[in-house]
Amino acid sequence: MENKIKEILSHYKGVFGVIIKDSFGNRLAINENEVFPSASIIKLFILNRLAKEDYDVIVKLTKEVKVGGCGVLKSLKDGLMLTTKDLAYLMICLSDNTATNLLIDYVGMENVNQHSKENGYLHTILGRKMMDIEAKKAGKDNFTSPKDVERILDILCEDKDCLDMLKNQACNNKLPLYLPEEVELAHKTGELTSIEHDVGRLYFEKGWVDIIVLTKELLDNTDGKKLNNEIGKVVYDYYNQ
Repeated sequence: MENKIKEILSHYKGVFGVIIKDSFGNRLAINENEVFPSASIIKLFILNRLAKEDYDVIVKLTKEVKVGGCGVLKSLKDGLMLTTKDLAYLMICLSDNTATNLLIDYVGMENVNQHSKENGYLHTILGRKMMDIEAKKAGKDNFTSPKDVERILDILCEDKDCLDMLKNQACNNKLPLYLPEEVELAHKTGELTSIEHDVGRLYFEKGWVDIIVLTKELLDNTDGKKLNNEIGKVVYDYYNQ
């Protein structure tokens, strides 16, 4: 499997970070400490800072908080009342940027970054809200690494609610594209220009395997989707032979 994954990566131009880790203790890592613009993968770290006891807190949707990009809240009626748990589902399942920004306001950007620092997420920074172009122009951005994602994925997959959010992912054009429909993959995608990420836990009859694929400096985003497609298929075939 390792040789096949390296061969896949050799067919594309860019920088890649990959971790494959299974429930039997096997682990493959390529550029695990490389820092990547996180795109929507940063939403996993925001989710981790939302306390269970706050799931029923009500948040009001207003015109001022709506932003573009992924999601449905930008198109819904002003004044809509949602729980923070509702927002979390929208953030993870639909990658809703407005929901994400509302949760950043609720949990606090500094709290997310302080938690990352205190818990040894060496490469993860929440530097701006979603779609904040001015912040990005000022040099503020969101970053993470395959190794940091590996750790946060472990934590979220042990939580029933978070796992359900990841299993209900609606963006399925990368790792799971060539997999049978009945296969369970709890995952989160992220994309920006020249960046295509997908990270998740694939379940099979005897256990699970985590697949973490981060990319940057792609010549074409289509390449990033294709290499995710191919890696997903290779890993699935290996654990289902």
